[in-house]
Amino acid sequence: MYAKLALSNARKSIRDYVIYFVTLIICVSMFYAFLSLSSSHYELITEDTYNFEYLKIMLKYATYIITGLLIVLIAYVNKYMIKRRKREFATYILLGIPQRNVAFMFFIETLVMGMISIAFGIFLGTLFSQLVTALILMTANQEIIFSFKLYLDTIAITLLFFSLMFCIIGLINVRTLSKSKLINMLNDEKKTEFQFKRGKSIYISVFIAAILFYILCGFSVHKILLVVGNPDLKQGNEITYFGIAIISFIIGTYTLFYSLSYVLILIKERWIKFKYEYTNLFLIGAVVSKIKTAPMLMATISLTFLGAALCFTLTLLLSQWSLGYLDNRIPFDTIVANKLNIMSSEEDISKIDYSGLVKKLENENFDIKDYCEVEQYYIYDKKLYDTDVKNMPLFAISLGDYNHLRKMLGFSEVQLGDNEFTTQWLKLVDDSLLNDYISENSTLKINDKEFKLSSNPYYKDSIGEYIYNSREGGLVVLPDELCKSLTLAAKDFYAKSTSKVSNDALVKIERDIIPKWFMENHSNMLSNKNKNNPLTIRLKAAETNEILNVTLGMRILGIYGGAVLLMISLTVLALQQLSDSIEHKGRFNTLRKLGIDNKEIGRLILKQISLYFTLPIIVAVFGFYIFFNAFQTASKTIIDIYIGGKAFMFNISISLFLIIVIYVCYFVATYYSFKRNVDVR
Repeated sequence: MYAKLALSNARKSIRDYVIYFVTLIICVSMFYAFLSLSSSHYELITEDTYNFEYLKIMLKYATYIITGLLIVLIAYVNKYMIKRRKREFATYILLGIPQRNVAFMFFIETLVMGMISIAFGIFLGTLFSQLVTALILMTANQEIIFSFKLYLDTIAITLLFFSLMFCIIGLINVRTLSKSKLINMLNDEKKTEFQFKRGKSIYISVFIAAILFYILCGFSVHKILLVVGNPDLKQGNEITYFGIAIISFIIGTYTLFYSLSYVLILIKERWIKFKYEYTNLFLIGAVVSKIKTAPMLMATISLTFLGAALCFTLTLLLSQWSLGYLDNRIPFDTIVANKLNIMSSEEDISKIDYSGLVKKLENENFDIKDYCEVEQYYIYDKKLYDTDVKNMPLFAISLGDYNHLRKMLGFSEVQLGDNEFTTQWLKLVDDSLLNDYISENSTLKINDKEFKLSSNPYYKDSIGEYIYNSREGGLVVLPDELCKSLTLAAKDFYAKSTSKVSNDALVKIERDIIPKWFMENHSNMLSNKNKNNPLTIRLKAAETNEILNVTLGMRILGIYGGAVLLMISLTVLALQQLSDSIEHKGRFNTLRKLGIDNKEIGRLILKQISLYFTLPIIVAVFGFYIFFNAFQTASKTIIDIYIGGKAFMFNISISLFLIIVIYVCYFVATYYSFKRNVDVR
């Protein structure tokens, strides 16, 4: 009998909490989709240049953490269901059913809901897993092949993970219901969320405090942006301002919603004409009542929505930045850069010969199309470079080496006149700082001979980051003949390759073959302090593989994390409204008796849900604007260089599209469920 009653209640609960049920199904499906990548039976067919093992591990453990947030939603919904149905449970007890059996029936009921959601979620997850696979293959420029499979190990982990979650919450519910007093169960649904009862001055003071906290947040962000615009104002307390901005926004949000209901009442009392216009009195009363009984919940939902929006947007942008940064950081297929002062004698630097390395790499089927041995020189006395690292002068390279590098990358050749020089800079170097340097160094005196800047004083074409040894991120390009008379500082290797090598082979080349070749040929020349790690070695294919792992991880987890946070906040908002439609169904019957037709009641429901869904979102949008605008302003140069305006807008559009689609789906579902509950056709 108890089992039959529990199953009957489970069917009713699925109908009453369909939005919560669907949310569980979607979350289970995404969990299964991401976890299936780490299955021992999962095969990702790509070129052997790529290795996505790191991505699989990252998704596996991050998915556990993100999905663990669902326990908050499950706990809230279960607590909410118990509160709504305590009178029903009390009736069962009065009819003679033992209290512990009633608690166990509720446990079975929620467990059945959970098991059904897991079953549907796993089925839907097989479809989602193909979308994840397609995203990975598209990013790696591989052919998309769909393969619908069920992975038994992933099914077992999904079933175990969510079952454990439902059982933990269920057993807590059993304990709570078993210890509840009958009189409290009969009256508990009348209680509201904890609310202080204070006078008018307290609520007004709290509202003013909320505004002041928001002003403090804006002021802190402003102080940070001042430093971004003028580095000379940097004081080292920017992190403190960042912390103050976040904390003040959080406190401001909670104080705002705590006092908001009273502020709305004041507005209602002053706006007499609007107050008594048609059904507005009913509308304002319903919204104010809901906010008044759950101010902390509304504030938490607002902050959760903000977290979801930032998660969606920033992870997509950061992943795009990673790809753009890679192309600027390592434009060559192979880079072998010496560290400064690695040789015990300066004359030994010129003895480094990379032709032997080229032959060694070709023996490993890593064919070199073209390469350049780039020599860097001290322009001034070596002591100036060694004594003050922070203010280290720029190094020089010959025009011949510079043009060779540019030719390998497809850039045009640079010409210098007699007694002329030019400069090469990182793209990130601010134009104002660059112009200051050029104005102060329009001429250079080298070996008692004066050189002037050419008509093109600087270039910012990307030739990689590892070529710059000074903090300023610049190089001086001098005529070849002059460089022969300068002291050699370093000799680096830059190459373009024509072959595709497996990821395992790339790792072997980077970590074993190149270091071993260098030590075999030059170890006797190295200074004692540089014998352990004399080189910086970068292979673009290996770096691309690592960046793709990180980029895909950020994109997938950002979308998943943002979706989970968004669905949690919207599910709670929806359940709050649907509970109102069930508990206060009589109010709408009263409106019918007063002559309000169903069409107008439908409009009233739409207004009520719109206001309730909009209020926390407005605060979240306000916070999103502050923090995202600060991010955009602080990262303007990085966005322009590594992301680009079109890619930036594209990623923002994707984020907003996903947020709006999820929001509209929950809003529409809540609206029609509300109308069904109050019998509005």
